[in-house]
Amino acid sequence: MQYRVVKEQSLWRRRLIWSAAIAASALAGGAGFWAGVSAAQTQIQQNGSLRDEVRELSNQNSILQSRLTDSELIIDTQNHTSIALRDELTQLHTVNAGLETELGFFRKIMVPGETDQGIHVERLSVSASTASTYVIEATLIQVAERPSIVSGSVRLEIQGTQNGEAVRLMTADLGGAPTNLDFRFRYFQALEQTVELPTEFTPSRIKVAVIGKKGTPVEAEFVWPA
Repeated sequence: MQYRVVKEQSLWRRRLIWSAAIAASALAGGAGFWAGVSAAQTQIQQNGSLRDEVRELSNQNSILQSRLTDSELIIDTQNHTSIALRDELTQLHTVNAGLETELGFFRKIMVPGETDQGIHVERLSVSASTASTYVIEATLIQVAERPSIVSGSVRLEIQGTQNGEAVRLMTADLGGAPTNLDFRFRYFQALEQTVELPTEFTPSRIKVAVIGKKGTPVEAEFVWPA
């Protein structure tokens, strides 16, 4: 009898231990589960915050990029405007210089006293037509208190070197066209002649002789090309 009681008490104690172990495992598992759920919710909240922060930074980046693009456009526009204004200013200076030249040209004609009276070679220009053909243009003016019509002719002489020697060539010898440069004017006149230079000839200066029907001949010399 005594042996059966002891055996039953031992079996009951063993079952109690297993139940306690299962309960402890359940409690531990539940605690772990809720801890995991809590950690997951915290992580989800952190991810949401990070996502919002990334979205805000992206918006700020877009705004800054837009401002940068606008600034670059403004700078580019200002650069183009500055270049255009500088070109326009240069053009105005060029036009102004041309007007000053023209004003001086007509002042000599219309305001006698500042320049010696008589016929003057005011301008001379040389431009290449081909490798050896040149167009020579001379502008004559008359300075006088009471200008009258003057007439005469112009002779052109080209100075240079040929085969190492100094040479003087008259345009008449070069087949100049027209052959004769005759003038007739009251205030001013432009004369033009085309000449063809020898291939071995190197021009250095050009001399203009104005021979009027009245008065003393006038000579002027210019560096080639004038």
